[in-house]
Amino acid sequence: MSNAIKVATLIQIGKETTRGTAVAATRKILTKAATFKVLETLEEFEGQMQGTLARTAVAPVVTRNGTEFEIVTDLDFEQILLALLSGVKGGVTPTTPGTGEARLWTFTPSVTADPLPTTYTIEYAERDMDASPNELGLEAPFGFATGFEIAGGLDQLPQLTISMVARKTGLAASTGALSLPTLTVASNLRWGVYIDNTWAGLGATQITGQIYGFTYKFSDFLRPDYFLDNRSDLDFSNYEFKPRIVDLTMDVNLGAASGDLVPTEDGNKSAGTTRFVRLDLKGSAFSAPDGGLVRFIRLDGAYFHAADSMQDRGQDREGNEITRVHLLSTYDATQAQDVQMAVQNNLTAFP
Repeated sequence: MSNAIKVATLIQIGKETTRGTAVAATRKILTKAATFKVLETLEEFEGQMQGTLARTAVAPVVTRNGTEFEIVTDLDFEQILLALLSGVKGGVTPTTPGTGEARLWTFTPSVTADPLPTTYTIEYAERDMDASPNELGLEAPFGFATGFEIAGGLDQLPQLTISMVARKTGLAASTGALSLPTLTVASNLRWGVYIDNTWAGLGATQITGQIYGFTYKFSDFLRPDYFLDNRSDLDFSNYEFKPRIVDLTMDVNLGAASGDLVPTEDGNKSAGTTRFVRLDLKGSAFSAPDGGLVRFIRLDGAYFHAADSMQDRGQDREGNEITRVHLLSTYDATQAQDVQMAVQNNLTAFP
């Protein structure tokens, strides 16, 4: 008997034309870790008065189905589109910033309208390493992201976590003959952090020598919505959207001089001043004729300081005083926006 092997697991997605109608996969997803949960809620009739001392005398009945899917991987300039298209704004297509291979994907989610997320059929195949691999293939349609998180530090590569949901999981053979995608990455040390006083001025003031880590968490925007719609699969009918949240935390050295980050932001916190932050990850340059352009991931937003921002003092990192800045996304009336994301890569479509 051959056991299923972790590294042999296939994760693949296909872009749905009609939400919830399963399609064949068109792209492999490469990840360091993944969890695929087949959710099945049962009524088990415990405590039922049935005349015996047995736990129950009635077979369980399924009352709800669903799927939860999460990947944790090194952040790349391509697969992040899965989180953005299915969790921030669907239907985005890239523009051409140059005359060659470079493509710019800009996500400016409406503050007043349905985000219309792109949905995906998710394939998850557990396989062994036989010459003709055996597999247990799972498939779930109507997959979309309920949130994502990007973490940056001083070592290795940035980390990306994408949390998704989908409708009922079924057994299905995985789509064959898909090639491995080409992914491009950049070191954590290629992040730049900019904090400015207006949205229009974003990217003007880089904070240097003070920030050594951050976490950017986008959440609470989309979730599955259940109704009494007589669905035989007992799964959700549609997605629902509500006010989105971005939590940005930054671990910083505590500069004591006037104009350093913490003294400046102490005053802005007390005054309730809106802060405009850009996280910008630079990657490799494109080939000619776009050699003057580079890959990037850019996360822009307007924020207020949270109540716990910079409240903890007295800790140190290698002898230097440190604290944590905690920012909460907010609406900026001048820009009429709260958050915006941009990715520059060489993909003309996804997946």
